[in-house]
Amino acid sequence: MTREGAAPVARRVLLLAYLVCAVVDLFAVATSNVELERLAKPLLMPILAGYLLVRVGARRSVWLVVVSLAFACGGDIALLGSGGVWFGVGMALFAVTHLCYVATFVRMGALRGLRRRFWIPAAYAVAWVVLVLVVRPRVSLVFLVALAAYGLLLFAMGSTAAAVDTLLGLGALLFVVSDVLNGLGAGGLAMPGHDLVVMATYILGQAAIVVRLATLTLRRAR
Repeated sequence: MTREGAAPVARRVLLLAYLVCAVVDLFAVATSNVELERLAKPLLMPILAGYLLVRVGARRSVWLVVVSLAFACGGDIALLGSGGVWFGVGMALFAVTHLCYVATFVRMGALRGLRRRFWIPAAYAVAWVVLVLVVRPRVSLVFLVALAAYGLLLFAMGSTAAAVDTLLGLGALLFVVSDVLNGLGAGGLAMPGHDLVVMATYILGQAAIVVRLATLTLRRAR
């Protein structure tokens, strides 16, 4: 089999591996199986990064995305720990993830798109204000400031993704929902099945972002 012929097979294998790890991780979360989650969760983002590189090659345009996924993997591992320190470390790592995504989307023309779709950042700005107001009475000032700053990066990521492409924006929205629920949970506002919904939206969101980014990258290279 030629290298060109092997690539589609490798892509399918990596997507299947991601699906299997996702199902195992969600099962672990649903059953509170911490050991199983520690095995499955750290594999998710490296598999997605492998899929991206196999599909589009080692292009300069996707290296920031690979860096983003590496920090997301670090954030996933940090959030397996317990306590405020690990949560803070995870938040910092995911902040870099969002920053890398924002830079990628800006390079893809997000600023032009935002001028045409001005309602997107406006909607995210309203969501940011609501989030801060809801969490404010329930957390310390230090945590509130950190959450507000993180929220700005998170919603900037969602806005710039939607400005580039609708499907990319939907993937980013799932990621935003996951992180917002995580923040609300840290403020004592966890809903029934909270952890499962957080992980499900995160897993779907990251996969949607990476797969769509790969498609757009190849389309622009033609």
